[in-house]
Order: sequence, then structure tokens, then C-alpha cells
Amino acid sequence: MEVHSLASGSSGNAYIILHKGRALLLDAGLSGKRTYAGLAAAGIDPACITAILVTHEHNDHTAGAGILCRRLGVPLYMTAGTWMAAKAILGNIPEDKIYFVSPGTAFSLNDLEVWALPVCHDACDPVNYIFDTGKCRAAVLTDTGCVTGTMVNALAACNAIVLEANHDLKMLEQGPYPRALKQRVASETGHLSNLQAARVLAQLAARGRISQARLGHLSAVNNSPEIAIAAVAQFLAAQGMDSEPVYHSLKVLPRHKPGPVLQVK
Repeated sequence: MEVHSLASGSSGNAYIILHKGRALLLDAGLSGKRTYAGLAAAGIDPACITAILVTHEHNDHTAGAGILCRRLGVPLYMTAGTWMAAKAILGNIPEDKIYFVSPGTAFSLNDLEVWALPVCHDACDPVNYIFDTGKCRAAVLTDTGCVTGTMVNALAACNAIVLEANHDLKMLEQGPYPRALKQRVASETGHLSNLQAARVLAQLAARGRISQARLGHLSAVNNSPEIAIAAVAQFLAAQGMDSEPVYHSLKVLPRHKPGPVLQVK
């Protein structure tokens, strides 16, 4: 299984989960044109996409979902709450192309078991997804203001993860955002900070399965790739985890172009 990021950030998110020659598009926050350009840059044929999975209704995750659903002729998977909140953005979608997923449950696509993981975000019934081949697992965890013990338990069997490291808390506090937006971002239904991401990775590393991590959904204003990597690496090292494979695997996903691929075996 391969996890490709076409873009990861507040201006648009799209990931490809590739397995046995077939692909799932996870979130479609880019325009159709940008999505196709990202697929071409990543060397992925759009024809191999069999479905689009949506995490929540915010525009940076849904902007291209309706367009791509109609163009590719593939179904959309999301929670009922996300569908109700995203209808206006998605446009006219045939009923037979809409599949509802239940948070906390699994379904099968492309020889993968896909788990819909409830998250803590200011959206209507948001989820993230865990992908299981039967031999290995990978997760994409972004757009959550906290990671509960239940979430950590669900992620504990993952071999690889794309993990949100949205902001440096000091940069956010001292930055140009209005106070209300700062409070939203830092809240338990906002976004994970670098330190929160580091704590999650440390918890997963202590469970002994995680070996690869990519940091995603970085803020352009309140973070930088260098700051995010340094913060997470320093925390792991302070926990005595600088010899762990996940420590040496750390990379940041770019906001506007494809990033380093996760090869999950």
C-alpha cells in the first residue's frame, strides 16, 4: 500500500491510497485541474481511482469532490452529517453515488478494510480513516483538535501515519490571526499543534508498531517545515525515542504539491 499526498494544508487537501493498482482519493479539496495535475506529478492514472472518501465538509477537503465524482463516475463516501453539511458544495450527485459511513465502523474498498475514525473537529460528524491491507495499516489523521485515548487505541496498530502538525503554539499566540480564530485553532475542536503531534507519535511508538510518519496540514502563517520537524524530533529524543524508526522517518508534506510517499508493507 502507498499513501500519496497531492497537497496538505488549509488551501486544499488530497491524498491517494494506492493498493494493488487501484486507488482511493481521500479528500478532494483541490480543483479538478489541480487534482489532475497532482496525479500526473505523482505518476498516478486517474482511471485507477474507484472512490472518493471525504472526512468532513470544510471547503479545503470538499472543493473538488463533486466535480471529480461526476468526472470520474465514482462514488462518494462520507458520514450522513458530512453529506448534509456539504450538499451545497458538492452539487448534483446521483443517489447511487452516495455511500454513508458510520463513525467507528469499517467497510471494504479495493481489498482494504477502511475504518472511519471519529475525530474532534468543528464540523458535522467528522471522521478520519485507517486503511488495513490485512498485513499492515496506515492512517491519515488531520483536522482534529485533540487525540483521545480511544483514538490512540485505534491508531496503535498502524505501521505508518500522516499526522497533522498544524501550528507552533507560540507562533499562533503571537501571530496575526484575530483572537477568535486563534482560539478556534488551538481548541479541542481545532487543529493539532506540533507538540500535540509529537505526543501522539510518542504514544504510538511506545506501542511498538509505528515505523513511518509524515507531518501534514501545516499552517503557512503559524508554522514552518523546519519548526515542525524540529519540535517533533526534539520531543521524541527527549523521550529516548531517537533510535526508533519513526524518528528517522519524519518528513513534512508540502502544502501545494505532492510530497514524499509512504510505502507501507
